[in-house]
Amino acid sequence: MNKEQLSSWYSVLLSGLIFLHALLIFLLFWQDQVNLPWAFQATGRLHPLILHLPIGMGVLLPFVHLLRRPLGEHAFYLSFRFVLYLTAFGSALTALFGFFLSQEPGFDPTLLVFHQWAGLAVSWFYLLQLVLFDRLLLTASQALIASITGVLLLSLAGHGGANITHGENYLTELWQEESELKAPTGDSPLFESAIQPIFEKKCVSCHNDQKTKGQLNMSSVAKLLQGGKHGDFLKAGDVSNSLFLKRAHLPLDNKEHMPPKGKSQLSADEILLLEAWVKDGASLDKKIKAYAPASQVATLVSKLFARPATLEIPKRAYPFSAASDADIQAVNTPFCSVYPISSDVPALQADFYVAKRFELKSLENLSKVSDQLLGINLAKMPVKDENLSILSQFINLEKLNLNFTEIQGANLKALLANKKLVSLSLSGTKITASQLQPLISQLPQLKEVFLWNTPIPLEQIESWKKTYPKIHWEEGFVPTEEKLMINPPILVNENFFLGPQDKVNFKHTIKGTSIHYTLDKEQEPDSLGTLVTLGPIDIPAFTVVKVLATKPGWLASKVVKNTFYKYRFVPDSVYLFTQPEPKWQAKGASTLKDLIQGKRDIRGIANDTWIGFQKQDADALFEFKQAKVVKGVTVSYLRKQDSNIFPPLEIELWAGNSPKTLKKLATAKPEQPEENGGYSPQAINIPLPSGNYTHFRILAKRIKRFPAYVKDKTNPAIIKMDEVLFY
Repeated sequence: MNKEQLSSWYSVLLSGLIFLHALLIFLLFWQDQVNLPWAFQATGRLHPLILHLPIGMGVLLPFVHLLRRPLGEHAFYLSFRFVLYLTAFGSALTALFGFFLSQEPGFDPTLLVFHQWAGLAVSWFYLLQLVLFDRLLLTASQALIASITGVLLLSLAGHGGANITHGENYLTELWQEESELKAPTGDSPLFESAIQPIFEKKCVSCHNDQKTKGQLNMSSVAKLLQGGKHGDFLKAGDVSNSLFLKRAHLPLDNKEHMPPKGKSQLSADEILLLEAWVKDGASLDKKIKAYAPASQVATLVSKLFARPATLEIPKRAYPFSAASDADIQAVNTPFCSVYPISSDVPALQADFYVAKRFELKSLENLSKVSDQLLGINLAKMPVKDENLSILSQFINLEKLNLNFTEIQGANLKALLANKKLVSLSLSGTKITASQLQPLISQLPQLKEVFLWNTPIPLEQIESWKKTYPKIHWEEGFVPTEEKLMINPPILVNENFFLGPQDKVNFKHTIKGTSIHYTLDKEQEPDSLGTLVTLGPIDIPAFTVVKVLATKPGWLASKVVKNTFYKYRFVPDSVYLFTQPEPKWQAKGASTLKDLIQGKRDIRGIANDTWIGFQKQDADALFEFKQAKVVKGVTVSYLRKQDSNIFPPLEIELWAGNSPKTLKKLATAKPEQPEENGGYSPQAINIPLPSGNYTHFRILAKRIKRFPAYVKDKTNPAIIKMDEVLFY
């Protein structure tokens, strides 16, 4: 290629660069009005790939100056010019694809704006440097200074992008002092000390204030409980229908598996602990010691948070060497976990899980590490008396958990072979005092025995306490003055839209619990003055149901609030007299009757599930093929004042038996917010006088004058609606 052809190519490339930069400015200034086709949104996913081109070329530019003398001025000029063109073009393309990507939901607006303008600054800086250098208006020394400045701008824009993708201060967090995570104790709340740290370690990097993947934010408890676009994060008491656990159990290659492939995965013990927490009611305050031993909560917490450096027991010498990796691998199965009790000792612990998957050969197989086994946990496994002989081979066994197994005590003497036994758990079994007596008297190292929920009378245990004072006896719950808070009621309903025969249903896992409720959104339920449900709750229309649980001897639970929509009739057809904005079309007119709850609206993108009106009022006609006696209408709408989305100023309701004979039956004025606020679905019930009609018209008028707290008053207010329900 000769000099003239090369110059021609550079001219075309420069013209393209100028066009791209003009387009970038236009898109950024008018991005609220931009409605990208699907193909461009998909192209935005290339942003993380191509951004490495301008970064690499930008960093290379200062080093090109090192070749200035060896190459000579002319060769240096050509080389620097070529790299500068690549940097400028890569910067513009990266900024453009970044804009396409920004139209997806789930990014923090504040961080996004900074990153957008920082990226635009980088792109324009390299374009300006290119034009000046190309016109020989920059000396070599000035070009060097400009190249170094460009690297600083790239770092600034990259830092903004890292904050969006990985959380704030991603590039500086290695220099920040990490707060020490204290090992939980029995008095620690399970959620705060163990569950939340798992979420923070494995989930929050993709679900935070800066990056709400799937519109789920896990940076705080309140935001976590709000759920995301796929529904509630969890269902207390229901492991199989808790979304985050369902996703965790999907195959790793499944695109819906969480955490996604390539991220740090939940361990088997972490999943077991999360399942135990949800199954027990997903309490936020319940202490670890309050969980039943059979739930394995305390054991799992100890395993997950064990730190050899902070163990309170002195190091001890063991009369055996460590088992080989091959032997440990051979005895591990999906339902039997064998692991060192500490990273620097040869002693092992074996835990069995899932009673239905228990196999006796897995217990027998532990003979490969019989010398190293100091603890065996068989709680809730189908172990019988005849199987106890297998345990005699573990001569160094110190801790044995047989809680809630099927042993009757007939072969309990087989454990006399375990002379080093220190802790023995027999809670929930059918053993008798006479069967246990030989073990107590002949096992010299025995220090603790768990006997709650057994046929052995408390009087006998009190007698043993006096005879064997060195043994700690655990006979079960001893009442104290301290009261625990009972878990909130569990919602049974899966759908918040209730048909004519549907009712609201709550349950509680603890027998003898009373569920108090109120249907008045201004009134809080209490243990005295509110209604008590003994079955399903019938609601007449859109209602906020608040419930709490009470039980004698417990503190009342926290109040749980749920919003339900009731309908008796569904229109056959819906027609829009005014058209929604193109980017808020949703499903068109059918959005108002599809009985699908509107999802969270972060940026008002085209596939939004709320139908939005900004340039004109919302006006719709609802048609029934047969006349209906409608008692009232519920209109649901969105309130998000920080995006200029306000409730309708006024709603008019017309009815008749043809579109031309409608008459106004009712007018309602939704409550207007007095302060700025974020996403908040709302609804209003509009009662109607008695009548028999086939056509109903809803006219929702926009507010024309913003409250004083609204900063952006240049664009008209927006009405976003979801369902219109007839009851």
